[in-house]
Amino acid sequence: MSFARLPLEETAVPAQAVRNERRTWLAALLVAVASAVQVVAGLVFGSVALVANGAHSGAHVAALAVAGAAYRVASANARNPRLAHGAGRIGDLAAFANAVLLALAAFGLAVESLSRLVTPEVPDYPAALYAAAGGLVLNLACMALLRPGAADRRDPSGDINLSAAHLHVAADAAVAALTLSGLFVAWRLGWACADPLAALLGAGLIAHFAATILRRAGAALLDLRQSPALEAEAMLRLESAGLQPEDVRAWRTGPGRSAVAVRLRAPPEAAPALVRRALEGLPGISRISLDLS
Repeated sequence: MSFARLPLEETAVPAQAVRNERRTWLAALLVAVASAVQVVAGLVFGSVALVANGAHSGAHVAALAVAGAAYRVASANARNPRLAHGAGRIGDLAAFANAVLLALAAFGLAVESLSRLVTPEVPDYPAALYAAAGGLVLNLACMALLRPGAADRRDPSGDINLSAAHLHVAADAAVAALTLSGLFVAWRLGWACADPLAALLGAGLIAHFAATILRRAGAALLDLRQSPALEAEAMLRLESAGLQPEDVRAWRTGPGRSAVAVRLRAPPEAAPALVRRALEGLPGISRISLDLS
């Protein structure tokens, strides 16, 4: 097996990571404020949906802190020789952990909502509505702050850590909106069950968000092939260079970075140099491995 290391795009990626880290920590601060306001207001005014929303917002603060720390650790280990494919997987690991936290938050919210359906409480609706609206505004601000770029949303090689952080605050915003709706319906129509039902629906939404990130981060951590277009382009370039590719596989190694493994039929003596020259212009490739067996 012969390995050829291609140069990385050292200017764009670190700058993006620094920006994402800064935004993540700022969002963590805003969510912490929203969480504290909603928990206190829910306890004072007797809204289970408001308390539940504030409580799982607190879990999101921890999750955002994990996401922010992942950027710092990845930056500190960017040139660590013990990491075979670089430090990009640190963010993927943080995203997977955050998705697990998100799933646990959904479970806790569902349990609390079901218990309040059995034993309903009547909150101070007007005051609770104001608190829920304030929490929603803060969550929407965090969503805008952490919104991934178009490439991160569509591309499997995008920043999964940022997407996980964004989904945490999106879950907060969704539950805050449902809480607001549930409180309003319960207040105007007298349906006491509307408040916990809104929280239960929010739990389902959070579970969906968690499953989305678990799939993406899990695929990255397991080195699943997610870039058929990249593999096809690499195959085409190799054939155009006069080589005979038998198999080409690509997998994610970090945000915007992929590794490519190539196996050739009857490889020529200069195969490593020829493969490197053929694939060097492909964006996002950080490592090429060539099977000469």
